[in-house]
Amino acid sequence: MTIVVTGATGQLGHLVVEALLRRGADPADVVATGRDLTKVADLAARGVRTVAADYADPESLRAAFEGADRVLLVSGSEVGQRLPQHTNVVAAAKAAGVGLLAYTSIANAETSGVQLAAEHVATEQVIRDSGLPWVFLRNSWYLENYTPQVPTYLEHGAVLGAAADGRISAATRADYADAAAAVLLDAEATGGTVHELGAAPPSPSPTWPPPSPRPPGPRSPTATSPRPS
Repeated sequence: MTIVVTGATGQLGHLVVEALLRRGADPADVVATGRDLTKVADLAARGVRTVAADYADPESLRAAFEGADRVLLVSGSEVGQRLPQHTNVVAAAKAAGVGLLAYTSIANAETSGVQLAAEHVATEQVIRDSGLPWVFLRNSWYLENYTPQVPTYLEHGAVLGAAADGRISAATRADYADAAAAVLLDAEATGGTVHELGAAPPSPSPTWPPPSPRPPGPRSPTATSPRPS
């Protein structure tokens, strides 16, 4: 089974290829694509086939997907260009007749208030309309997005940000990469499956801070409490 990982020159895609190898994939069956192949030279040294491909170049995508059984579309990084670029990837995957197209989307795509969600929702629809068997890997925030700010957090004693009620759902890139690898290697992976890897849709936030416990004192009589005689 030949597996193509797009965007393998980026951080997440590179980790997906590493996870595939760690899980036992034959390097000869893994194809890592990207624009700058110097960034995947280490994977090539391990036997992975590396192919130059650009989301904006349909011909390069068709060549990269030739003979592929499964393709992972790692979402692009160019905000505002994602939908046309992703559409090119989907068209190339369809032309190649791939058996499964997996896509790294965003957590709770349909209900997310994050502006970036719009491009992910539109991409999901393009994939659905393609007729290809698909799996959506709805990733949430990367923990690595917070680590550069650790000195600031320590200075102020708080994680500062504009996150409304302050709920955070995050995991490391390596965790999301391992989930993608597990799906790509699963011979029984079912098309039409959505994996919410961030969290379930949010429910109403509890009161924060929580109310203080009631101070100790005499209890009022209840139906089950013995009354004094």
